[in-house]
Amino acid sequence: MTLKDISKATGYSLTSIHRAIYNKEGLSPATRDKILEAVKSMGYEVNYLASSLKRKTLNIAFVGKKPRVSHDYHHMIAEGVKSAFSQDMGMNIALREFYFDGKASDLEDEECRILSDLYYQDDLDGLVIMPINTGIKLQLAVQKLIGKGYPVVLVDDSFAHMDFLCAVEPFNDFIGQTGAEFMSQICKPGKLLVALGNASSKGQMENYESFVAYLQNHAVPITCIPVQDCFDKAQLVDTLVSLIDDEVVGLYTVCESNTPAICKAALASGRKDLKVLGCDLSPDNKTYLEDGVLSGILDMNSYLQGFLAMRILLEFILKNIRPKASVLSVPVRLVLRSSLAFFEGEYSAGISIASRNA
Repeated sequence: MTLKDISKATGYSLTSIHRAIYNKEGLSPATRDKILEAVKSMGYEVNYLASSLKRKTLNIAFVGKKPRVSHDYHHMIAEGVKSAFSQDMGMNIALREFYFDGKASDLEDEECRILSDLYYQDDLDGLVIMPINTGIKLQLAVQKLIGKGYPVVLVDDSFAHMDFLCAVEPFNDFIGQTGAEFMSQICKPGKLLVALGNASSKGQMENYESFVAYLQNHAVPITCIPVQDCFDKAQLVDTLVSLIDDEVVGLYTVCESNTPAICKAALASGRKDLKVLGCDLSPDNKTYLEDGVLSGILDMNSYLQGFLAMRILLEFILKNIRPKASVLSVPVRLVLRSSLAFFEGEYSAGISIASRNA
């Protein structure tokens, strides 16, 4: 089966068929769908490797937050992105990595600066972007890239009412509900301090809201006390310690970066009976779990988020395969000290592989 055979059978020109198969501009959506349906029904298979040798190099960009330490949340997202990209290394594609860093109050401006620079480049073919928040300024910066015609896949969080190719993020409602159910089973009635994250992060706020809603809907005798993030970890610890009284039975946080703070606050209080639920399997958080400070960790599967985001973008750019939904979620994992070893293995295709000692 050749393109000429498809052209003869459908009545469309070779140029139109080529544009449809390789996702080129110049066709209406209806025409593109008709051609692709005919291609599929006639059993034509594209040799993407051979095609890649004939075209220019495709440039893919990844924009993310600079990791603080190896194997923290942002490092694992980047590792997942690079692992997924490496599977198509022979397809004449190149990956450019851009990382924003600085004070918490400056991160949005730094990411917007990178996105603005990328907007004025004309040799990009697609982007994977980890938005530091879902505020209007960052939303406009991402929308400009989409408006220029770049396919964009978001990872970790998403914007409402935006025509990105896809977003891969944690199932934040489910995470909050899981955390609330776990704490309701291990905590006595009383007050629970919740260290909030970035108020302009849609995902983190969804986590908190679903956590509170679960407790209310199931009539759990626990009252949540939200503690705003001041973006100064030492100050956050002091604030939490000042709030821990005899009625406080536990601490919870909706983000990885505040997990050490709630652990330090629990230790500083001298209360060994406090139940503490953290977020994400960063190295520090693992240590707190091993030492018994954390009762559990809700892991956001950051490696799998990055892996899926890059695979979705490459499948679209290289093979014109669209994702099945505009937003995809990865499963959350409740990690206990007894199950920690399973999550410390190497990663392959987004799956953690642990070894067992004889």
